[in-house]
Amino acid sequence: MLVSMSALEPTNCPICEHNQTAFLFRKDDLNIVSCNQCRLIFVNPRVPAPVLAGDYISHYYPSEKRTQLVADPMEWAQMTERLAEVTAKTAGRRLLDLGCGMGTFLHLAKSAGWETCGVDLSQTGCQYAREHYDLSVFCGDLFEANFPDAHFDVITLFHVLEHIPDPNPLLTEIRRILKPRIGKLVVEVPNGGSIQMKMQRENWPYVHPKDHLYYFSCQSLTDLLQKNRFDQIEVGKPRRVNIGKGTMGLIRFAIQKQISDLLVRFNLATVIRLYASCTRPINFL
Repeated sequence: MLVSMSALEPTNCPICEHNQTAFLFRKDDLNIVSCNQCRLIFVNPRVPAPVLAGDYISHYYPSEKRTQLVADPMEWAQMTERLAEVTAKTAGRRLLDLGCGMGTFLHLAKSAGWETCGVDLSQTGCQYAREHYDLSVFCGDLFEANFPDAHFDVITLFHVLEHIPDPNPLLTEIRRILKPRIGKLVVEVPNGGSIQMKMQRENWPYVHPKDHLYYFSCQSLTDLLQKNRFDQIEVGKPRRVNIGKGTMGLIRFAIQKQISDLLVRFNLATVIRLYASCTRPINFL
């Protein structure tokens, strides 16, 4: 992805719409800033949206990455952990996974009895999901899919929202197709308020500003959801998963899990997972 500095797009904060920011640090020739009003951390100026979409469609799932993901036990363990909590915290069985990629999560959900559907921009990812897992996936964006009103019990966004240039129209469309009251939106993103982000800053592995445009904290993500009229929000508890073997591996995992659980409790862990629903009618203003 090669973009000249003159082609970068300035942007306002998507939560409070202010344009006054404080510089935090710089990486890959891009500035990471904090909104002076609501403290959201984001990239400004940033790579234009058409360039981001084109790069994802063309390059996100090369053959070597597909092979690596399918063979990675950590990938499957993390998806299994997500599905377990989603199942425990939601009602109904019709699920939409936005940014479904190759369909790993959907495959597990379908195998567990969920009625599943996916949406992704990547043609190679969608093709893999259809051919290898026999999944129903729409290749394109959510607006093009044109789902009916109040159609889904659960909509998941796992590590997607931080990539979306303007998350507000997307959340409005999600609210339209999610069942009111009982429907749940599940959002998981890297935690911009985490201990790692505070200590490592530009060296934190989740900081790659060419495509990670936002670094939400638990508070700023809640603010964004509430702006889009999601009025019931619950904090999830992502759990560390274990794929290690042997006694030392189990001991190491037990120690790391205790630390991880403590960080999750205080919203300082590596990722945030929120469950959001709306009790008001779709046309409520």
